[in-house]
Amino acid sequence: MASAQVPTSLSSFPEELLARILADCVTPPQVLPVRPPWHTQSIFFPRPSHLARPTPHTSTRAPLSLLLVSRQFLRIGTPIYYQTLHLPTATHAARVLETLIAQPVIADAVRCVVLGCVSLEGARVLRACEKIEDVDICMDVYEANPRGDAAEDQDAQALCDALDRLDLKHLTIRRISDAYLTLTRPKYLLERITKAVPGWFNLESVHYAFKISSTPATRPLAEALSHAPKLRSLKAQLPEIWNELFLTISTNPTLEQVALYAEGVDGILHTTMYMMEARKHAHLNELIKVGTARTTAAAVPSPPSTRPSTPLSASRVKEVAAELMTPGLSQNVPLHVAGGSHVF
Repeated sequence: MASAQVPTSLSSFPEELLARILADCVTPPQVLPVRPPWHTQSIFFPRPSHLARPTPHTSTRAPLSLLLVSRQFLRIGTPIYYQTLHLPTATHAARVLETLIAQPVIADAVRCVVLGCVSLEGARVLRACEKIEDVDICMDVYEANPRGDAAEDQDAQALCDALDRLDLKHLTIRRISDAYLTLTRPKYLLERITKAVPGWFNLESVHYAFKISSTPATRPLAEALSHAPKLRSLKAQLPEIWNELFLTISTNPTLEQVALYAEGVDGILHTTMYMMEARKHAHLNELIKVGTARTTAAAVPSPPSTRPSTPLSASRVKEVAAELMTPGLSQNVPLHVAGGSHVF
């Protein structure tokens, strides 16, 4: 009886399995780590006829090389590769747009777009990709006239018009350090997002990736989110002081959790001014308990353990004790310990 043939190479694996493997290798994180200041590598960008995408935080070679292994890998991996687009600048958006125009089929694969700035080019990418479900927006400053009339800001208008056409499930809002909510562009973006929320019937999660405060622009957005019919998750940086924005959103009967966090630490202290006030509101406090990691002290990373990963058995302890009594130890003889090999 002939035995079943065992696959001898990746190319002989089922394509469903290959897609899972490639997804782990070519899908970028939602937020790319910032390059160190000494990094001088120039941005690699192929021509529109090739796979066009901004360079990741490490090397473009890693994800691209997998797609160049074979035609099968290229066919399976290309839609996965384009599921998330990171567009940190208008230049990146313009180059990706060239690729989408040259190969319209790629636009159908895009599900998430991370915008590092507000630009007309970024808006055009959103318009070209009709199946986007997840948008990450970074609010910046309208440099031509930060406090001028919003009607002059064509980039922001184009972006908001493009957002109106989408059916979003996930929304992330960030801001650069000097994009204060009193400036024209951030106010305009929040006002337009507020108007768009009622049309996003499938909106499931919202992430405020900054410490949001209560302002004339943020309060209407909180009220709109309190009526979003499918909103299940709210994530946000822990505010410095109490405001009622999250309390307003918590009145949404479909909301299941509120995940608060502080940058650079694991969990939050429940003795902060905000958390002490939040405890007075039972429903909001319960939602925070469900979604938020808690800590009782400042979360400082624990020092690495100096103990072996696998404890020594009683018999091994006797062997080590015997080895310590031998003269070979003074001659830098390797001493093997369960779980690793060390030279003393």
